[in-house]
Amino acid sequence: MTDSNLNPNIYFELKIGPALDELLPIFPIALILFLLFKFPEFSSHISGVLKTSRSKVLWGWSVISCVIIFHSIFSYFEIAELQVLIKEKKYEMVVGCVENYSAEVSPTKYKTERFVIKDTQFEFSNFTNSIFFTGDDHIDNFIDNGKCLEVSFIQDGYENKIIKIIQLLN
Repeated sequence: MTDSNLNPNIYFELKIGPALDELLPIFPIALILFLLFKFPEFSSHISGVLKTSRSKVLWGWSVISCVIIFHSIFSYFEIAELQVLIKEKKYEMVVGCVENYSAEVSPTKYKTERFVIKDTQFEFSNFTNSIFFTGDDHIDNFIDNGKCLEVSFIQDGYENKIIKIIQLLN
């Protein structure tokens, strides 16, 4: 992908850091786990503060640690795979003008937007927390019927996840 500083027509471009960043939470978790098991006085102090038994503190922190570690590992592989897809240009691109743009606001104030370019449908929302294009990235009503765009995206099941949007000069 090109640097958005070089092309002023880039409206959105996915920014992902090194995949290793996803593994950073493992280190403090492992340190606390080590302290809890290696130094009984540390875990006894924590159990006193929490007013529970030392074994419950050790068991509880072990479960929390496993969840965080597995999440970090899966996130690492997800980001690494995405980086490979982008580097090897294994994504799709559609060029054309926006049709059938619609925006709906739910009773909980979340906005879901949809549009089509050459029979390729896109949907995004500000409800979804994602590294891909979401409603939080679209706060200025840039996308509208008739706007001509180049959209790069990755298909994920039935979803087209946007990684780049370039405005085409009409």
